[in-house]
Amino acid sequence: MDRRNFFRILSTSAGALAGGCSRKTDKLIPMLVPEHEIVPGEEQWLPSVCTECAAGCGTMVRVMEGVRQVERSGEQVLQRIAAVKKIEGDPHDPVSGGRLCARGQASVQSLYHPDRLRGPMKRTGERGQPQFGAVTWDEALAVAADKIAKADPSKIVFLTGPHAGTRSLAIARFTDALGAPAPVVCSLADFPLERRAAEIVFGWNGLPDYDLEHAHYALGVGADFLGGWASPVYYGRQFGNFRQGRRAVRGQLVQAESRLSVTASAADRWLPLGPGSEPQFLAAVARILLDSHLVRKEPPVPVLAAFQAADVSALLAACGLEEKRVREVVQELGESEAPLVLAGASIVQSNSLDAIVASHYVNLMLGNVGKPGGIRAPAPAAAPPANHRAAEALARAEVVLIEGANPAYTLPRSSGVFDVLARAAAVISFNRFLDDTGAWSDLLLPDHDPLESDIVQPLYDTRAFEQTLADLARKLNRENRSPTTPAQSPAHTLGLAAPAFEGDPAQYPHTFQPYLSLQFHDGRGSHLPWLQELPDPSSSAIWGLPVEIDPQTARQLRVSNGDILRVESRHGTFEAPAYVHPAAIPGVASMPIGDGHSHYGRYASGRGANPLSILAPIWEKSTGALVLGGTRVRLSRVAARRDWIQFAAPDREERGFDHR
Repeated sequence: MDRRNFFRILSTSAGALAGGCSRKTDKLIPMLVPEHEIVPGEEQWLPSVCTECAAGCGTMVRVMEGVRQVERSGEQVLQRIAAVKKIEGDPHDPVSGGRLCARGQASVQSLYHPDRLRGPMKRTGERGQPQFGAVTWDEALAVAADKIAKADPSKIVFLTGPHAGTRSLAIARFTDALGAPAPVVCSLADFPLERRAAEIVFGWNGLPDYDLEHAHYALGVGADFLGGWASPVYYGRQFGNFRQGRRAVRGQLVQAESRLSVTASAADRWLPLGPGSEPQFLAAVARILLDSHLVRKEPPVPVLAAFQAADVSALLAACGLEEKRVREVVQELGESEAPLVLAGASIVQSNSLDAIVASHYVNLMLGNVGKPGGIRAPAPAAAPPANHRAAEALARAEVVLIEGANPAYTLPRSSGVFDVLARAAAVISFNRFLDDTGAWSDLLLPDHDPLESDIVQPLYDTRAFEQTLADLARKLNRENRSPTTPAQSPAHTLGLAAPAFEGDPAQYPHTFQPYLSLQFHDGRGSHLPWLQELPDPSSSAIWGLPVEIDPQTARQLRVSNGDILRVESRHGTFEAPAYVHPAAIPGVASMPIGDGHSHYGRYASGRGANPLSILAPIWEKSTGALVLGGTRVRLSRVAARRDWIQFAAPDREERGFDHR
């Protein structure tokens, strides 16, 4: 046998690879878990925290002895390591309670992903093309420090994800040390409207905690809390107790939403709201409570006056709902011993803040604030950056620093994001993968995988993000300082304005609703094959996401499941399979977010379409959040079905195709 092709198993305890005649030990990457604790065939369960979304579920990570193939002195050898085998929820954690969603389960694939960046890289080709060459950390940091030092500090923009804790504090201190503006959250999943509404009504800092498990009757409005909103694991656990956790009480849920979401599917009743009509619906709910003498505590006088002036019939007609049906729901809600209104903006509209503010005042009228089964203040915690105006910040950018964000994917083309990335003096990414934005970057300075921060030693020549910032600060001779206090947001007056939509209804007759998907969230999970194989809850599609349309529109367009649709707005077009959703609201097209990456590893690149790409540049005024549901589109059939796979047997049998 050729000696070069003979695998030798090396352990960190038994020795290492010798070079030539020297007996010097070449210590391979050691196990973070002490070696004497890793017994072949036995497992260790170690505590950690999931970072796949901002919920921060506590986890337990299963670690066992494993081996990996590495090259040393031209030979392929097997290195003994501590290997992560499984991730589960931590039963002692108040968020996960021993449960974990599919994204958390699949996060182990991110650690061992074949397309992870294995060290710092520098651009060798044109921006927008994934052409990079490996460099040392010293060289990469020197180039990065030089680019930052030459820039006007006021034009340095740091885009980040929805982090809260030491990471967000490190970023804030770094930008403050540079004299740069505060970091900007560039994410669809930080829920700034919910945070702002809680601050306006209650003076709270953070996302409110809805005590669903102790409620008797819940009215959900616009928040798919069992799907992609806030913390599906936390609210999924609560929903189980709400339904079956009490011997004498089975909670009743009514969901008011503009699509049949996961939560609406699980509800006792679904009220199909017209897109953006949530404020009008909640004002009608408040007026019915007042008229029925079911108010337990009056809201502030200006709010009370606004609710008393509401015309129930006109408001519910604008929502597209039957008044009799809504009055029945509100009567049951008001008479319940433990009523709760759980509202949010799963699909952000221009007036979503008004809706969430109104929901808080309705909870106040129901007397449930701070009580079991009601709405509670968030636990004290470090807050993520307060600025969400990413497009506005990028417009002035000379140097763009990116960590935990992917603006080339999550911002629409109409925002000018590609023009900014093309003309910037420097774009530096700290992400672990070469994603859509990474292809436009000049330097890639990859962070460790989260599991390498507290469970196993780094597999590659990556570096902890906080250490990279500290190294850059030293090279720039800048000391980290405590961040300055951000300016307060302006006061808000409750209003009942109609939602803003862009596009002539005569030319673009359909309202378009991209939404956070259960499996891919805001697109960050689509590089993991386990999640690609997870059936979409609405269509049962795998390895490709469809556009959901109503049966009436399907008949007009002569479209069947899987036929290719062209979706066109004033700002662009894309093509995707159609799913004829039997419960879709006529004139409303919806699509989960996750597909359509130009660059994001072998499993996501070039797969499907990005629904965010054609959105109009509409931003919620108070927070700067991207309005997901404010774009009108035109639909047309392009071609017959092409290799679109559905998991559910009924859909497969309808068309007779033979995919498994």
